Amino acid sequence: MKKAVFVLLITASVILGANAFAGDDAVLAKVGDKIITVAGFNRFIDSFPPDKQKFILDNPKGKETLLRRIVQVMTLSDVARAKGMDKDERIKQQLDYYVNEILAQELLKQELAKISITDEDLKAYYKANEDTFKVPEMVKARHILISAGKSAGADEKKKAMEKAEELLKRIKAGEDFAKLAAEFSDDKGSKEKGGDLGSFGRGRMVKPFEEAVFALKPGEVSGLVETQFGFHIIKVEEKTAAGIEPFEQAKGKVRNRLMDEMAKEKSKTFIENVMKEAKSEIHPELLQSGKQQ
Repeated sequence: MKKAVFVLLITASVILGANAFAGDDAVLAKVGDKIITVAGFNRFIDSFPPDKQKFILDNPKGKETLLRRIVQVMTLSDVARAKGMDKDERIKQQLDYYVNEILAQELLKQELAKISITDEDLKAYYKANEDTFKVPEMVKARHILISAGKSAGADEKKKAMEKAEELLKRIKAGEDFAKLAAEFSDDKGSKEKGGDLGSFGRGRMVKPFEEAVFALKPGEVSGLVETQFGFHIIKVEEKTAAGIEPFEQAKGKVRNRLMDEMAKEKSKTFIENVMKEAKSEIHPELLQSGKQQ
């Protein structure tokens, strides 16, 4: 992330110069005679890939951190130019590469934006790859844990079991499972959610717990289930049999996969064609032959 931001900052400064962040609205920062406005700053964020934008926008201090970094880089680069460092051939070569890299990315982005996917394309891809959309048996459950770990003595273990048995009686008598879990469960991760563990498949829980929960039907409550953590009372709320994820439910995944595959193929073909037209040449054998200049 830091490297990508740094490269973009350097490139923006090289390509756009003093107007890199100019705009007609409020000024966020100044570096000499250069200004960074709200509009210019937001346009700069828009130039990032979606995942980088999300990282910045989801981080409470992301925008401020980026703004400070921009100002630092612009200030330091001005000092470097004043020292004539931008005339150094080694540095000019690096700057040329960064500029070329960003331009190449933008060209590819424009080309990939032409990709169009219809519902018919999605359905055809889904049908041809149904096996990859298999879903395992899933269960949605709540539990109450009364702790009695491996180090617990006989008396402590007995007290934990008696407490769990009393709670089980109250559940069977009709008391609300979620309320009892919120009050008495020792599982801090689910306690505040009324013991809700969400949905999960096999292999997620310890063996005794897994065997008990998958043996229950929706609405059923287990007896006491002992694991290395203590005594559990489990209630199953929903169960989903293993099978193929329905198209409508899997549609988002289907689109993402198909788009990725099409983008890779289109990128490869486009690059090959452009390089052929430009008569580009590569001689990697020279890297190994000791003939480098």
